[in-house]
Amino acid sequence: MDAPQKRSKEAFLMARMEAEAEAREPKGSPKVSYERLLRSTKELQKQTFAELKWIVPQILPEGLTLFGGRPKVGKSWTALDIANAVASGGLFMGAECEQGAVLALFLEDNDRRLQRRMTKMLGALKNDWPDITYATQWPRLHDGGIEFMKRWILETKAASRNPRLIIVDILQRVRQPKGRSQESQYEADYEAMVRMQALASEAEISILVLHHQRKMGAEDQMDTLSGTLGLAGGVDGVLILAKEQDGSLSLWGNGRDSENGEFKLAVMFDENMHLQNLGPQIRDAKSEQRIAIMAALADGKRPMSIDAISNAVNGKKLNVKQLIYKLVDAGLVEREATGLYRLPKSQGDLAGI
Repeated sequence: MDAPQKRSKEAFLMARMEAEAEAREPKGSPKVSYERLLRSTKELQKQTFAELKWIVPQILPEGLTLFGGRPKVGKSWTALDIANAVASGGLFMGAECEQGAVLALFLEDNDRRLQRRMTKMLGALKNDWPDITYATQWPRLHDGGIEFMKRWILETKAASRNPRLIIVDILQRVRQPKGRSQESQYEADYEAMVRMQALASEAEISILVLHHQRKMGAEDQMDTLSGTLGLAGGVDGVLILAKEQDGSLSLWGNGRDSENGEFKLAVMFDENMHLQNLGPQIRDAKSEQRIAIMAALADGKRPMSIDAISNAVNGKKLNVKQLIYKLVDAGLVEREATGLYRLPKSQGDLAGI
């Protein structure tokens, strides 16, 4: 075979390979050149990137976060608490949030229930509630839902507002209905997560997606999420609000971009359903009184004495004194002065996460 014939055959084979590859691509997908896909670590070494944005400092970064929890544990209340904090530039669990626009898809609620919850949190007589854009109906992600999210981001930017957060409550209402096989469901789960993750990354916002935990326990928190592994595999981070065996609440988190890695906080709702940070969870404690002591110190305006703590938790002075010493040894409570105790400052600003 002479050189012209060889080049002709190679060109034919290359054209055939490209045609076959194009046929396998979804219709309407953009054609990306081979050269544009390949990059060099020599160039990467010289690149500079903006710092990771924290929508809620040390808790919720930009990107896609899956927020899991059992039904009725308080996921929706927590999401609404975060939405109010971001929309107003206020506090969530003691951490100050940068103000920005919020789109909240409360797809299991109606206007009446949402108004009742906002009133519980903020009060009916408050002059101005934070301006949160919300919807109680939304198309599924594969049927225009992603495009509507993009439209909200673009319109928000066009109005010179700062889009920061999209909340999806709950995933089941927007993902594609289950397929007939486990493989097709994995693909649907992963595709739903990847599309939202790509949007969050491109727009430099956070998308917080609420999802149920299954009933069975598991050693790995990721394995407690309902559905296939495609869900956790397509997200940047996971938060789980869980009820412990002693009835207390904990907030567990882990993310790909978090320098501090995994964390677990003891938390509780106050009378207005704002989530309160009680500090790192006491892993070996099954005593509700320890949680109550930390809650009393969190609510206190100043360092408290043993007597004051005992009165606040309705406990016996001897028990409180013994538990305080153990909490001090564990670094979860600090001695301000002789006989006076307070939570470490790091628990107030979440720097210890």
